[in-house]
Parts: sequence; C-alpha cells; structure tokens
Amino acid sequence: MTKQQASKLLSENLTAIYGYAFARLYDKEDVEDLTGEIVCQVLSSAERLEKEESFWGFVWKIAENTFRKFLKQKAKQALPTEDTDPMGETAPSAEDSYLSSAEESEELFRLRRELALLTKTNREVCVAYYMEEKSCSEIAGEQNISVEMVKYHLFKTRKLLKEGIGMTRQLGEKSYNPGVFRVNFWGSKNEYWELFQRKLPGSIVLAAYYTAMTAPELSLETGVPMPYLEDELEILLKAKVLKKEGDRYRTNLVILTDVYEKEFVSKTSHVYKPLAEKLFAEAKALLPSVRKLDFKGNDYDDNRLLFAILNIAFTQGWLQAEETSPVGEMPPLPSGRGVGWVFGHDNDYANRHFYGVTMKTYNKAWNAWYSAENYRILEKNQRYDHACFPEKSEALGDAILGKESSEEEWILEYLARENIVFRNGRMLTPNFPVFTKAVFEQLLGILDPLSCQVESCMIQISEKAEATLAEHAPPTVRDQCAPIAKIHHRMDVAAFLMEALIGDGSLTLPAEKTPLCIWGVREDM
Repeated sequence: MTKQQASKLLSENLTAIYGYAFARLYDKEDVEDLTGEIVCQVLSSAERLEKEESFWGFVWKIAENTFRKFLKQKAKQALPTEDTDPMGETAPSAEDSYLSSAEESEELFRLRRELALLTKTNREVCVAYYMEEKSCSEIAGEQNISVEMVKYHLFKTRKLLKEGIGMTRQLGEKSYNPGVFRVNFWGSKNEYWELFQRKLPGSIVLAAYYTAMTAPELSLETGVPMPYLEDELEILLKAKVLKKEGDRYRTNLVILTDVYEKEFVSKTSHVYKPLAEKLFAEAKALLPSVRKLDFKGNDYDDNRLLFAILNIAFTQGWLQAEETSPVGEMPPLPSGRGVGWVFGHDNDYANRHFYGVTMKTYNKAWNAWYSAENYRILEKNQRYDHACFPEKSEALGDAILGKESSEEEWILEYLARENIVFRNGRMLTPNFPVFTKAVFEQLLGILDPLSCQVESCMIQISEKAEATLAEHAPPTVRDQCAPIAKIHHRMDVAAFLMEALIGDGSLTLPAEKTPLCIWGVREDM
C-alpha cells in the first residue's frame, strides 16, 4: 500500500482515530497529540502492508502500540523532581490504571509460562506448597524424597521462576510449523506406525535430530507445556526413538532428509537407464527358455511375463546382495515381540518408490510362500494392502495350494476385488505366476545373469549411499547408516530400474488392475 492510499483512508476516517484517543485520555491536548502520533506511525509503516483489506487491523494494532508508548513517555515526564513532593498522594489516572493492568497481565502470563517450563518434580513441589498449601513433610511423603530435598526444590524453583519471569522467551518454529515426520520400518513387526500418527512425536524427533535438547527447550520449540510433553518424551524413550544424554534428549534414529535424498539421486541417476536397457534386452532373449518351464503363467503375453521375470530378478538380486554384503542382524524391538530397523523421513514420503514390499512370506503350514513388490509406479495396477497381513497371507497360501480358504469373507472379497485372485465361493485361483519349488529353482538359474548384475549395482549404490548418508546424519546415529542405506537404497535400485523400463516404453502398464509383481511358490511339490 502506498502512503497516498493510506493518507486518503485516514482522512476519510479521522474521526474514528480521534474517538479512539478520546476514549483513553482526558486531556484534549493529549488526545490531539496521540491522534497525530498514530496518523504519523501509520503513514510511516503503510508501505509494509501488502493487502488493502488488512488496513484497519493494521491501524488499530499501531494505535495500541502508539498509545502504550505515549503513556510511558508521559510517565517519564511526570517523575518527581526536587520541586515536587514524592510522597504526595493522588488518585491513579486512567493511564496509570491501564498501565498497571497491562503490567499485571504480562507478569501473570510470564509466571504461567515459567511454571509450564518447570520439570516434573519442581513443578509438583511448587504447586503442592504454594497452591495446595501442603507442608514440606507432606510433600516429602508424596514425592518419596526427604524434607531437605523438598526445600531444595522450592529454593531452586523460586530461583528459576525469578530468572525466567525477567527473560524474553521465543517459541520455536515447531510450535507453529510442526514439520512432517514419516516413519519407515524393515523387520518382522512394525510397532512404530501408531506412535507417529500424531504430529507431536514427529516434531520432537525432528527438533532433537541434529541438536540434543533439554525438556524445557523442547517445550519452547514445540509450544507444548511440560506437563503434556513429559508423557511424550517417556513414550519415545521407551520406544528407543529418543535417548538421554544427561538432561538432554537426542533422536536415536536416522532421518533420510529430503535434502539428502535429492543429493544422492543427483549423484547416481545416470546409472539406471543403461542397466535397465541391458537387462530388458537379456530378459526378452530369455523368454523362450522361461516359457518352456511348467508353471502357471507361462502363457502370459510377453509384456506381463517380462514384468514378472524382471521383478523376480530384481528381488533375487536383493537377496544375493544380502548374502554378499549383509545388512546385519536386526535389533530386537523394545517390546521384545519382534526385530527390525526403524528410520524416518522429514517429508510426506515424497521420495519413496514403494508402497511396501513383501518378500518370501510363508503360510502357517510353511508349505507355500509368496512375494509382492508394490512399486509406486504400479499403484493403479497393484497395491497390495498389508493390513491384516497374517490373514491375507494365509488366504494367498490357500490360493497357491489350490484349496478352499477358511479366512473371513472380507479378506476373500478384498483379494478378488483387487484382481489378485479369481474367486469361486471359497476357492481362490491365483491371478499371478505360481511355481513348484523345483521349477522356481530352474527359473532362478535362467535369470542368474540378470540377478548378478542387479546384485552388483545394489551393492555399489548402497556403499555410495552409506558414505553420503554419514555426511548428513549426526555422529550419534552414524552406526545406523550402513544398514539403513542397504535396506532403503538397494530396494530403490529395483524401483529406478522398473521406472526406467516403463518410462521408455519397454514395459507397458495394463489398463486394469493386474498383480504384475506378485508370484507364489508351492513347497509341497
């Protein structure tokens, strides 16, 4: 907004400005002085205002600030001199009452703020003594500490409150911009998914990633009072997502930041296209040999069969890379009910290339297994939902074995609706390749040249990723970089290869839902 526009609006509404000043001051000269000062301040600041519709909110904010300054200036001018009686008693003016009320509100706000920043024991002792009027001995019994410690906490609390009330504290960015944290997991049982369905745990993890922070610092950073924050900190400590360093909390997992992922992709993107072209040409040449094998699906058209055998080669490459350069033993989960690696992202999975991977999942009888790779680029054709995983796995095992399923109706409906199986009552027919164990081993032999090339690429990429990730991660979690790089980036190699083949038209996505990257194996034959 220009000064000319602001001047025009003020001229048309000068009576409102005058009325504002008159309602707050008694003296006519003071009213005129304040009105003039408000107008000057508005005109000098008008160019900072971008939207004209915000003008009057802008004006009244400036008016309030100008009024406060006006009163403070008058108070300074009214200080007693040698010629005045400092003990003279007069009734407080409207200005004095206003300033006194504002100062009391500010003091009360600061006191409440500092109480909210006290740690648990200090806060509870303070509240019990001053608000609930309990004796030191009563508090000692409730807190299970000595009377001397109660007195120490009271002394420390008074000191902290006195210091804090005089401080200007600013809430951190996470208080109004919590950021995005998304969890990722590789293991037998994901116990972290529900933990991060709320914003606060993610904000804490992001805030304490590069710098260890005390609980009061995290309280200010997130804008959450300590009584509420403490429970979250305890939950995250128990889950080993956070760890304590003295009185400070630090994030105890690797975060694959958006900056890191984009930097790494820019360094390695040149690798995939030439390798994808080579693998596709070799896979196409192997089709006649593959079709000679006796398995369900050997009569699929070339496009669909190529999807299947390339995905099997990619997955086998991952398994071979794990043998050559192991990820390492998965750590036990805090609950003791499973094992796995947990890591995270500082964005809404913007850089992910999978919607979950299911590798060699057996049924309860261990006589059938299946694999399902949910490449993001295949989302419209195949997105195998991992919810109710054991029940769905059992139903797919029944389909692979060619027997009626006893699973719940909605499980069977889901598998049929997604075209993963064809259904006749409780009899399920797989809509994906199914091999006997012997035939599958023959297929792996045919595809071995492809799998070995994929294995080599995955190992090279993960080694580069480990080095780059270690540069981005805090020193305290660098020991986790190697397994996370192997888990995350080796699978991404498969995704980049698949995306390259679809992108250049070598592979074509069908119009309907089709499980392009699911296959099963019967162990009983």
